[in-house]
Amino acid sequence: MDNVLKTEYYDDDIDYQHPLASESYWESLRFEQCRFEKLDMSEGKWRFCIFDECEFIDCDLSLLILNNSQFHSAIFIRCKLLGVDWTQADWTTHLGKPPKFKDCILNSGSFFGLALGAIQLLNCKVHDVDFTESSLVKARFIGSELNQSRFYNTTLTSADFTQAQGYQIDVRQNRVDKARFSHIEALGLLGALGIELVD
Repeated sequence: MDNVLKTEYYDDDIDYQHPLASESYWESLRFEQCRFEKLDMSEGKWRFCIFDECEFIDCDLSLLILNNSQFHSAIFIRCKLLGVDWTQADWTTHLGKPPKFKDCILNSGSFFGLALGAIQLLNCKVHDVDFTESSLVKARFIGSELNQSRFYNTTLTSADFTQAQGYQIDVRQNRVDKARFSHIEALGLLGALGIELVD
């Protein structure tokens, strides 16, 4: 049985050699401006943890359970985040900026119903991810692959899909006013309208 870690505070860098790296269950831990690097926390559980202005670099956080944990201005770079249900985290306290993901893999995850505003998913693989009923005003999906991801009743006002690929967004069932799309990929938006393009 894993040791349950009680309320503790950290402000140092944490890598695979840190004592916490061997614990799969973190509870009531607070991290401020910490850099997490090359951690394998796949199938772990974070319960009531707080991450203030933290960076995660080259970490495997697949299938991680985020039981009421909070992320304030978190940045994820080159991380594996397969199957993460982001709705399990506590987003009611909005301190700092929405999360930023760069060169990450977020396949098979869920952001269902979350209001994450200007979340950034840059050059990421975002396959089979649920954005249903999410509010993503000014979100940035630049350069990301969005194959089979679901947008329904999603607010994408002023979102940026420049150089994003593979998305299927029904403009009748989502708010896309002032959103930006690359010319070629934007043709896919017409598919839901039953419009056929010919040369």
